[in-house]
Amino acid sequence: MNSKSKPSHQYFADWKGIIYNLAFFLNGLLVFLLVFEERLSIPFWMQSIGRMHPLVLHFPLVVLLLYSIWTLLVGKPESTRWNSDLADTLLLIGTFTAVIAAFSGFVLSKEEGYEADTLFWHKWLGIVISVASIVWYSTGKYLPPWKILSKIIAVSFILLLLIGGHLGGNLTHGEDFLTAPLELSSEPENKISFEEAKVYADLVQPVLKQKCYACHNAEKSKGDLQMQTKELLTKGGKNGALWDTTRADLGLLLARVHLPLDDKKHMPPRGKAQLTDEEIVLLAEWVKGGSSFEQMVSAISPQNPVYNYAQNILGGSRTEESYDFSAADPGKVKELNTTYRLIKPYSAESPALFVNFYNRAAFKSSDISDLAPLKDQIVAMDLSKMPVKDEDLKTIAQFPELRKLLLTFTDIQGRSLSELKKLTKLRELSLSGTAIKLAQVKELESIPSLKKVFIWSTDIQQEELAQLKKSRKIDFETGFRSDTVVLALNPPIIENEEQIISGNTPIKMKHQIPGTVIRYTIDGTEPDSINAPVYDKPILISKNTDLKAKAFKKGWYGSKQVDKTFLKSTYRADSVRLITEPDAKYKAKGGKSLADGVKSSAEPGSGSWLGYRETDFQSYLLFKKPVKASSVTLSMLRNVGGFIFPPVRIEVWGGSDEKSLKLLKTITPQMPDKTTSNVDDLVFEADFAPQEISCIKVIARPLAKLPAWHPGKGQKAWVFVDEVLVN
Repeated sequence: MNSKSKPSHQYFADWKGIIYNLAFFLNGLLVFLLVFEERLSIPFWMQSIGRMHPLVLHFPLVVLLLYSIWTLLVGKPESTRWNSDLADTLLLIGTFTAVIAAFSGFVLSKEEGYEADTLFWHKWLGIVISVASIVWYSTGKYLPPWKILSKIIAVSFILLLLIGGHLGGNLTHGEDFLTAPLELSSEPENKISFEEAKVYADLVQPVLKQKCYACHNAEKSKGDLQMQTKELLTKGGKNGALWDTTRADLGLLLARVHLPLDDKKHMPPRGKAQLTDEEIVLLAEWVKGGSSFEQMVSAISPQNPVYNYAQNILGGSRTEESYDFSAADPGKVKELNTTYRLIKPYSAESPALFVNFYNRAAFKSSDISDLAPLKDQIVAMDLSKMPVKDEDLKTIAQFPELRKLLLTFTDIQGRSLSELKKLTKLRELSLSGTAIKLAQVKELESIPSLKKVFIWSTDIQQEELAQLKKSRKIDFETGFRSDTVVLALNPPIIENEEQIISGNTPIKMKHQIPGTVIRYTIDGTEPDSINAPVYDKPILISKNTDLKAKAFKKGWYGSKQVDKTFLKSTYRADSVRLITEPDAKYKAKGGKSLADGVKSSAEPGSGSWLGYRETDFQSYLLFKKPVKASSVTLSMLRNVGGFIFPPVRIEVWGGSDEKSLKLLKTITPQMPDKTTSNVDDLVFEADFAPQEISCIKVIARPLAKLPAWHPGKGQKAWVFVDEVLVN
């Protein structure tokens, strides 16, 4: 053996010395940074080090706990339970990883969104544990494990580690994270009946509490957002309100939920319990329905997904009404079910049926009378928005088991309302949005079983409504109408689903509340209540058009604006070939997506967008026969919060084939700023001199660095495109 060679144990000792010295240096640096913390500014590139904290903190926690417990188990010097070399190595590993965790945690603490007091104590405990562990290692030879002082130090370390871990859990997962299961298990479950349940308090809030509160509470408010109270939830965070029914994606809450799981903006974050499909539908329907905090579950239509969700969640405690009639013939139920008329049992074991009608244009009076074979089983009928006339009430009155009848926004005038007196079991009736009069409504008081009548948004005057509210027999729901409370109208509905048009196309709009005036613009300006044209017949459009509309009515605030972009397509490419491949997460149907004539929703995760970030978007559109083109339109997306920006440059090339292309148009889009709306459809139209073209090449270049005001400053932006249209 070479006399100059070192034995293996000496190499090992040298490595332990290097690790010890490195840990000593990092602890010194950590204390130095702590002293000058207020003057410290963490550079952008160090944020990744901070975000490694959750990955590394568990290692020193486990190792130091093992060493401390091992120390407590050793009772005497000659104990066979103790291995000094292994113990020394274990403590050194714990010491080194503790300072790594403390250093990364210190960097992470400079980010926003954590409750100050909890963060202060967690940070100091982490640094104390790191410094104390290297002191313990340095004095190890003077503190054998069988000494009482070593036992005291071990117990102290266990306490510090448990308290520090608990505070860290509070910061990451919410207050009392460790003790919550014990508290929950000791509390009896408070059941609520189906009839008493509220949509928000008993369905929505439990989902938010389970899946969202951990990151958005008083202790930890990511994005300056807290969600524990109705007021905080409505207020939103630094990115604005959580929902907006005028947006296609319904606003920030649902947009973040639908982002891909590996997107860092996706909520809940990867690694946390995710929302189920049913919970996502619940949130979306709650927002679409007006995000009411007081709405009762029992007031929802049985066909609403929220109703079905409530049955699954609350069904075990629901008091089901018993019926004294037998079930209908299943074959007859199946026979009477149509595309526009749905008949379903209340539950699998119930003989009671409810009926829901759809498609106003296809409705006819016989759709009601045809249900006569089931008249002894139908207990609820929803005819909302159907063209039901007064004479149809005579037919409806022939269903003796009816308990609930919805005639909301029908054509009822009230002349035959007295026919409903024949329904001796009717408990709930909705006449909202109809032209009924006070005298007709008062006749309903003679129906002994009737308990609740909805009459908001009718022609009944306010002083007359006040008279009805005095009734002790029937609860008349009149809505929020007073001299001091003014409600905003819902936005008008643009009925056309297809957004890609080929020629003169009539655009239809409607509003649910009678007497509402719809005003619109197609020139890019916002519609007002005075100068904007009034919608009174379908609007003919024959080119790229951004339709904006609002609803107005005396005694109401004007609605929010609704927007819809219609794009003209004269020539559809025979084939499309992508020159550059999209990102694997956003590849839609490949090149076919650019010429399928389908406009995607404004949701990045819809599966219809081609997304580019690392490379330019480049594609060929090919025609078997030359077309005389004069413009090319790109349909794109802007989602500022999702890092999706307009391209910095668009180029359109054209020619007879791929080898003879010439530049036809260059567009330099304007970049968003802090005031730009978060989500919007973008349309870029490249005009050029009319010419015969068989091949078109389109290039769109992503923004290389997001601006300084953006949370992702310095990172690359995305470019999203779904259609390239040739005219």
